[in-house]
Formats: sequence, structure tokens, C-alpha cells
Amino acid sequence: MFEKHVDISIPFLWGQEHFKKHQWGAINYLVGPNGTGKSLLAMQIKQQFNGGGIASRYLSAERLVGLEKQQEGRYGGGNLQRGFDLSILADYKSRAENVGLSSSGIIILRERLDIRIKIEALLSDIFGKTIRLSEEGGFLKPKMQNIKAGDEYGLSESECHGLKELITLLTFLYDPEKNCIIFDEPELHLHPQYQSFFLEEIRKIAGNPLNDPSKKLIFIVTHSPYFIDIKSIDDLKSILVCSPGKVPAYVGELDDNDRYILSRFLPRFNTHHKQFFFSPNPVFVEGHTDQQVITIIFEKLGINIGAAGSCVIDVGGKDELGVFYKLCSALKVDCRVIADLDAIFRGRLRSVASDDARAVAYVQEHGIGQTTAAAIGELERILVELADSLIAKDPTMPSVSRLAKAMRELTPEELHRKRVLMLLGVLNVENDLREIFSGGDLGKLNLVIGRFAQLLKSFGAANVYILPRGEIEHYYTKTSTDYLNITNKDACFYTEREHLLQVSAAEEIKREYADLIDMLKKAVPIVEIEIRRHIRFEVFEWIHKVQTSIAKREVSGIEDLKRSARINYALYSQILDVERLTINDDRTFECGISLKKTVIGEDVPITFNHSTNAHTFVV
Repeated sequence: MFEKHVDISIPFLWGQEHFKKHQWGAINYLVGPNGTGKSLLAMQIKQQFNGGGIASRYLSAERLVGLEKQQEGRYGGGNLQRGFDLSILADYKSRAENVGLSSSGIIILRERLDIRIKIEALLSDIFGKTIRLSEEGGFLKPKMQNIKAGDEYGLSESECHGLKELITLLTFLYDPEKNCIIFDEPELHLHPQYQSFFLEEIRKIAGNPLNDPSKKLIFIVTHSPYFIDIKSIDDLKSILVCSPGKVPAYVGELDDNDRYILSRFLPRFNTHHKQFFFSPNPVFVEGHTDQQVITIIFEKLGINIGAAGSCVIDVGGKDELGVFYKLCSALKVDCRVIADLDAIFRGRLRSVASDDARAVAYVQEHGIGQTTAAAIGELERILVELADSLIAKDPTMPSVSRLAKAMRELTPEELHRKRVLMLLGVLNVENDLREIFSGGDLGKLNLVIGRFAQLLKSFGAANVYILPRGEIEHYYTKTSTDYLNITNKDACFYTEREHLLQVSAAEEIKREYADLIDMLKKAVPIVEIEIRRHIRFEVFEWIHKVQTSIAKREVSGIEDLKRSARINYALYSQILDVERLTINDDRTFECGISLKKTVIGEDVPITFNHSTNAHTFVV
């Protein structure tokens, strides 16, 4: 790790809080949604890292200014159509360096033969092209040539964005003049495979330059999961997560259990998992079946969860759910978790959710107990007592007998399974159990029902949402699943998925998955885009214009209405059609219009007249 104390203040983003950090990795990442101050943070990091043997360079996301096809100035000055004026190359370079533009990279290529050879080798062997820095009439002009075709053309005018990006990114990476480089959105214009290629080049050079002068400290501001390459716990600690209105957060010390679980999980940490670094509201689920069913349901309902910055990520198990939950807490990310019912009783998720201050506050405020863990422990004890009582009764009622038989077959070591089966029994055959139980057992049954409902709410207070029926398969409508033992999970999933994909009517989805949808809408942040409300504002303004124009005798019929400059029908006809207009001698009138389906999703007829209050009508 590289030691450097940094203390940064950006008051208009964070108020009086300061961002402080003193340990840095060889490669550091700045991630988070748009508008959270990543670039501002990066520029301050550049300033604070300068000195003490460190020379920093910041490469802006707008770096290609001056190398684009437009006739830009010398990053802002003379015209670059003919190239770089050789008499002021130093000025070009210093100006571009100050604001992080790529044009200084062309001058570096002219000055550094070693770097140019590396770039030419890359261009030739991968892209079949060469670069030549032509000096003509006092100007330096970078030119490209396609090796097979032989034609030569200007880099600025005719080369693709991606190749210009790669040339300049690599030039700055290889340039020994600076040993700390901040790349702002290096993924711009780059194909995913070339993002991966550039990251591998970065890894070759990244390190502590004070220990090895051939190494560089690297900072990457990115929205691309391809650049988040986490191979170790130290890599994870080198990620700064920027969130709206919050000081950037990073992972501090982890306990041994978390380190163990993460070390096992990191080899499976793929591009899909990395979404949580970029989402302010990630939703974690245990398996891919949960992820698929949930995302398809939202899609069929016409709800775009991405509008709220949400995404649904499957992580593979309850322990992993717990670790991601804890990571998000450390990174100040407002995550949600949707988990199977048995997560209440065991696994890392139970531990971290129970310790969450919001869950603890809920159980205390509602008189359930001092801690969530104690309330769960009491529920576990009562469930075991009920299970033992049921087994001892040897019931003959088929539904209850089957439940008792399933619990008799458990070994003493399967105490967790006994609790889960008993709870599932209470949730699925409550009425039958009431006929079997009496006295104290009936009181325990009622206590289980009430306590379980309270625990669901306490977990929900901590953004952990438990599937009350057990697992996602218990919400399927096209296959029958046994609440005691689900078999053929894969077959059931593919049948259900195929059905979901084929359903076109949102109302059918709402009817079939009502219980699941009700829970999902609580668990997953949703932003409803209220197009009708915004349409209403425009329509009532237009109605007022029509009323005024008719009252002033400027309009006597539909044709007048369509020609009136005040009414501006040419503009408003993009959202509505006038279908009829009747005007009386006393200037009372009635007008019929229809809002267009292309704007609001359906044809909506509206009738208004001279006395319509435009501010109170409803679309």
C-alpha cells in the first residue's frame, strides 16, 4: 500500500464534511452515479498527490478536444486543421496538460521515440495501421495509414474515436515524466475487449513509484464494470464509492469471517456483480432464478427500475448476501436484499441484518425485545416446541401428518430444518394446525404468527425483505411446488420464465403474481414517471389560450383555431388533435380534443368549454 494523507473538502457537495484517506492501492477506482463529484475529487487528488517524489497528471473525460474532426483551436487558440504549430509546441503541451487534454500526447510521441515504438507496434500488430508524425510547412500533423490499403489520412479528421483514445491513453501511461496518472472515464469510445486490454497494460505498470521508479500510481474514474478488476481484498479496499450528497466511502477493516467469505467469492466476482459499485440502490438476491423472475416481472409491468438507480444482482448464497450487505453499509450504499425465508434463522445475512440499528430500533419500539437476535431466538425456541408437540401427537389429518412425518425424518443435527419446516407449516396449513393444537400449543401458534410478522417488518426496516412463502418458487403460477420440499427447480424455473416472457398484458401479471409484486414494490426503489401530470400542465395552458382567443373573437371556427398565433396549434398538434368546435353567438362554446396515443400511451378524449377551469380538470 502507498501511504499519503489526503484531506479534501468540497462544501457544495458534502457540506462541512471532509474526505480523508491515507492508504492507497497501486490502482485506485473512483466510482458512483453521475453528478456525485468524481471528477472534482480526482482533480483535488491530483493536487494533493503532487510533491514528495510524486508528479501527477489528470486526463479529462473531454480529452479528445483538439483531436476531433471539428476545427478546434490549439486545445483553444490557433486552428488545428493544418496541425500543431511547431513554434509553440511547448505552449500546446502546457495548456493541454493543465486541463487534461490528449493533444499533449501527440507532442510526447514526437519527443519520445521509445513510446512511439510501443504505440506503432500496437497499431501494426493489432489494427494493421501505422502512425506518422508529419512536419509540413512549420506544422506537426499526425497521420495514419492503413497497411493493406496504403492510403494515408489525418488522425484528427478521419480516424475513429476509439483508436485516438487508445493511442493517447497508452502514450500517457508509458510516459515516464509523470508517476501518478488519473484517467477520467478511460472507457470512452473503447470496445469492452480494448478496455480489458488497456487495464492489463495498466496492471503491468501500476505500483509504488517511490520503491520502484518504473511503476506508477493509477487512479481510474469510471462507469464501466470492465475496469473494476478485483482480484484481492486489497483491490476491494482501493475503491472509492461516490454517492449523492455524501463524502466518498471505502472499505476499511474486515473481520476474519468476511475476509474468508470474500476470498472465496472474489474468483466468481463478475461484471454483473460489479453493478453495485455504480448503483445508489442495488438489490441483491440469492440466485439467478430470483434475479430473472423479478426483472422480467418489472419489465412486463412497464416499470424501469433503472430510473431509480436500481439493479437486481444475484450473488449465489445467504452468506454472500450478508457480505454484500455489509460492504454496502461500509460504502454508504443504500442496498436492498430479497432473501428466502430461512435467512431469518441462519447465515451471514441473519447476523448483519439483526445487528443493523434500524432493525434493533424496530423491535425495541414495538416491544418485541431488546435485540433482533433475541427476538429470533425466542421464535426459534417456540417453533421447536411446536414441532416436538406435533410429532408427539401423531396426527392423522393428511396435511398435518405429512408435516409431522417430514420432521420425524430429520436428524438431531438438522435443527435448523425443523424450525423452517414448522414455520412453513404454520404459514401454509395454519387452519389444520388449529384443529390439532389446543391450550398452550394454540397460544404458541398465535405467538409464532404474530412474532414472524413483526420480524418481517424489523428486517424490512433494515432493507432486508424476506419471501414469506419460503422461496421464489412458491410464487410460481405455472408449476406446483411443495412447500416442504421443492424438486425439479430448474424445470419449474424455465417453465415459469417462458410463461412470463410470453405474457403481454400487465394486468395478467398483476393478477397472477399479486403477492410477490406487493413485496417487490416495497423492496425495490421505483420512480414512477408521471407523464400524465406533465401533459396536464401543457393542456390546461392551451385550453386557456383557446378560451381567451374565442372570447376576444379572434377564433370563429376550427380553421381559425388552427391558424391562430396565440393558440399555436402547429406546436400543440404534436400532443393533441382538435376533433370538433362549436361556437355560439354569445361566445359560449364546446370543444372536443383527443390526446395522442404516441404521447400518453392511449387515445384520451377531452371535452371543454368556455367555463372550464383549466387548473382543476384531470387528464
